[in-house]
Amino acid sequence: MRVVLTGAAGGIGRRVARRLVEQGHTVVGIDRRAAVLDGVETHVLDLTNGEAVRDLLAGQPVDALVTAAGWYEVSAIEECSPETFRRHLESNLVAVHTVVHAVLPTLRRRQGRVVVVGSSTGSVALPFHGAYSTAKAGLHGYTDSLRREVEPRGVDVTLVEPGPTRTGLNESAARGADDDGAYAETHERFRGYSPQSVTPEQVAASVLTATTADSPRARYRVGGRARWLPRLAAVVPTRLFDRIVRAGLPGGLLGRLVDR
Repeated sequence: MRVVLTGAAGGIGRRVARRLVEQGHTVVGIDRRAAVLDGVETHVLDLTNGEAVRDLLAGQPVDALVTAAGWYEVSAIEECSPETFRRHLESNLVAVHTVVHAVLPTLRRRQGRVVVVGSSTGSVALPFHGAYSTAKAGLHGYTDSLRREVEPRGVDVTLVEPGPTRTGLNESAARGADDDGAYAETHERFRGYSPQSVTPEQVAASVLTATTADSPRARYRVGGRARWLPRLAAVVPTRLFDRIVRAGLPGGLLGRLVDR
């Protein structure tokens, strides 16, 4: 199987690439950062550049697309500029469509599949992650619509939603937070924030299953937090659930007890 993997240089992408290569698959890795990955054909590319993506993938045989690229900054919505908000959407949502759009005709011909790595914040939005949560929530509608369109044509579509994972993404997200604004004290609590309810290896294992299984599920929620928070939201009054979510942030009661 020939797999195109975006975010190949990231903490999850590297592990997915290694597992695929170990199973004998051909991997074409794409990332905006240069990386040397054993057995992987790598390309440095900005996924928001649609023309460059199309040029790279034109005519290539592709059996599966795995999108594992992501980026965010901690910020209160009030202090997130429209330009930064737009960048979150471009990096986490539009970039997925850019690659899907480029390879979908090939996937239809080859009866392939699409695996999108999202986030549990797409199911349960977190304070100070508003732009990121919005983009990841958008992947719900995107993958549901895409699956309902292309599954009758032989293409499987899966959304993988992991809980907090130590890949370096969360650790770097607070570096650009506003130190002087109305929410500076809250932003400061995110410095060095390094939650983990699921390991990168567990996420990679779920992505591998979604990529290679004969009949993959439409959605894989990876880790306890990713599984139980959406269920809790369905049965707990909204205001109470909001307090529970806030308590899970740095400095909150649940934040001191879980994901450490």
